[in-house]
Amino acid sequence: MNKKITSAIIIIAIIVAMVGIIFAEQVIPKEIYAQYGILVIIVPVIILVIVLVVIGSVLGKNSTKEKTPKLEDRRTEITHELKEAEKKFLRHKIDKATFDSISKRNNSELISIESDIDSQKKQTLNETDTKKLEGMSRDKQIILKGLLEQKQKKVHELKIAEKSYLKRKIDEKIYRQLNSKINEEIISIDGKIKAIQETEKIKQLEAELKNGAKEISKQQKSTEKRKKQLTEIEMIEEDLVSQLN
Repeated sequence: MNKKITSAIIIIAIIVAMVGIIFAEQVIPKEIYAQYGILVIIVPVIILVIVLVVIGSVLGKNSTKEKTPKLEDRRTEITHELKEAEKKFLRHKIDKATFDSISKRNNSELISIESDIDSQKKQTLNETDTKKLEGMSRDKQIILKGLLEQKQKKVHELKIAEKSYLKRKIDEKIYRQLNSKINEEIISIDGKIKAIQETEKIKQLEAELKNGAKEISKQQKSTEKRKKQLTEIEMIEEDLVSQLN
C-alpha cells in the first residue's frame, strides 16, 4: 500500500474513533450502556476503522495497478513508433540520420520503461542490499533504501540494454551510449550510498570510542579504589603490629 494512503487512513481512523466515542456516549441510551458497558461504543468504532483500512488497501492496490498499465501502454506506443520509423527508412522516406535519432530516443525510453515495469512488479531488495540497511538510523534507512532501489533499477536497465543489443534491436553505437550513461548514473548513486555508509560508520566508531573511554574510566576508578582499600588494610596491619609490639 502507498505510504501516503496508509498515513491518511491512520489519521482518519483516529479522528473517526475519537468522534465516534464522543458521539456514541451522547446518543446511546443509558440502559444499553449500563448493560453492555464500553463495548457498545468500542465495537462499532473498531468495525468502522477496519472498513476504512480495507477501503484504503483496495485504493492503494488500484493506484499501483494504474501505473503499470500506463507504462505498458507507452511501451506499446514506442514499439509501434519504432516499426513505423523502420518501414519509412526501408522505403527511403526518411534518411539514416533521422532513423538513428528516432531509434536512439525511443529505444532509450523503452529500456527505461521495461526496467520500471519490472521494478514495480518486484519492489524488493536482494539479501545483500537488505543487510546494508542493518544498524542504521530510521531516516538513513529510508534514504539508503531509495538509493539501493534506484541502483537496482539501473543495473536492470543495463541488462535490458545488453539484451536489446544482442537481439539487434539497437546498434553498437546506441548500446555504448546507453551503457556509458547508465554506468555514470550508477557511479553517482554508489557515491551517495558510500557517503551515507561512511557517515554511519563514523558515528558508530565515535559511539564505540565513547563507550571505550567510559570503560577505561570505570577501570581506572576501580583500580584507584582497590589501591585505596589496600593502603587502608596495610595501615591497619601496621597499627596492629605496633600495638602487639
